[in-house]
Amino acid sequence: MSQKDKGAIEALIEVSRMDCPITNYIKDVEEIISVDRLRIGETKTLHRIVCEGDPEKILPGLQKAAINVIRVGKNGFWAESHSCSACRFFAASNLAVLSSKAADTKRVLYRVLIQNPTRLKILEKDLEQAGLNPVILETELESVEILTEREKEVVNMAYTHGYFDPDRRISMTEIAKLMNVSTPSLSDVLRRATKKIVKYYMENKL
Repeated sequence: MSQKDKGAIEALIEVSRMDCPITNYIKDVEEIISVDRLRIGETKTLHRIVCEGDPEKILPGLQKAAINVIRVGKNGFWAESHSCSACRFFAASNLAVLSSKAADTKRVLYRVLIQNPTRLKILEKDLEQAGLNPVILETELESVEILTEREKEVVNMAYTHGYFDPDRRISMTEIAKLMNVSTPSLSDVLRRATKKIVKYYMENKL
């Protein structure tokens, strides 16, 4: 059976851009833990920002960078801003965008579901032509439910260092430093692995 016959492909794509008003503001803010996108659009994008320390310190600058800012929980904000070139591209592409996280102020990670390898190659070419410098970091068949070697490594690291303990003996940021990866990238891998583990348990153990 060919790869095309097995179903859609889930791909993690890194793109580069410099025109996001939210990440341009937070690039020098030490309190920020993570930035991801709850909703992308061709004109506006909604970001979720999680910080440590006093979130009030970042609020004035965030309000200047964003169109609207809402405080959510103790350490978070939802901030809507004008869409960057990458979000505009993906919003107009009609792809199934599963998640979107900032790797740093220049790079964004988009996890998308795409029909087949041919469509993925076309997407990569279109991203290049748009000047977004795409890098395909991971690809896997949608139907695959076993953990990848990378997912096993991340889950094992989190488990052995107490991330899943009731008192959480290590943070996501600390694990990322131990593994020499960005926190958003680690979070994305751990999220996918946890989803697979929970799905297996729900379908086979209950």
